[in-house]
Amino acid sequence: MKLSQHVLHAIDDLERGEFDSALLHACIATDATARRLFSRDESTRRAFVACVRKYYWIVEPMIGAGINLDETRFSNIQLKKKNPPDLAEIVYEIFRCSHAHGDEVPAEFSVVATSGGLVSSWMLADGHLHMPDRILWALLAVSVFCRTNSGQKTAGEYFLALGGERFLIRDWWGREDDFRDFAAQHNRVRVKLEGLERPWS
Repeated sequence: MKLSQHVLHAIDDLERGEFDSALLHACIATDATARRLFSRDESTRRAFVACVRKYYWIVEPMIGAGINLDETRFSNIQLKKKNPPDLAEIVYEIFRCSHAHGDEVPAEFSVVATSGGLVSSWMLADGHLHMPDRILWALLAVSVFCRTNSGQKTAGEYFLALGGERFLIRDWWGREDDFRDFAAQHNRVRVKLEGLERPWS
């Protein structure tokens, strides 16, 4: 299946509220994008994480502006490979690897439906991270706007949205330079989250 098809299938699944399936397609599209960006000799993990980090400037406004993902480490989460992890490492190890290997995502992690406005709700506790479903749209935006995917072709009215504006996917493949200023306008507040390992009362 082509990268572009995974993006569209993810959107179809999102519209049906099938978050697990949508996340699998979004992660596969991110994997494919990462392989195009970096050497094929690079490990899948390193390439995936590096790709998501490279495009935190897209991810941040798409998930609901406010969190500085470059500096935030989720000290409440313990992973097998990297601690304390950033968001890219969590998405890779917990969501991408679980789905790709046919395992269930641990109950301590989930994607939660979000509606209305630009504000997203996160649920955080010791060992728990429940993210807004906008993370799916953010991953898809990375694949769509990434310059290396400029040759992708799609039809139909599929779109990504930010700040009330719609970006028809068929017209926006690879146009990260055109999207950058718009994304920055919707990402002016960037807060580093700290102290997440503290017990909640």
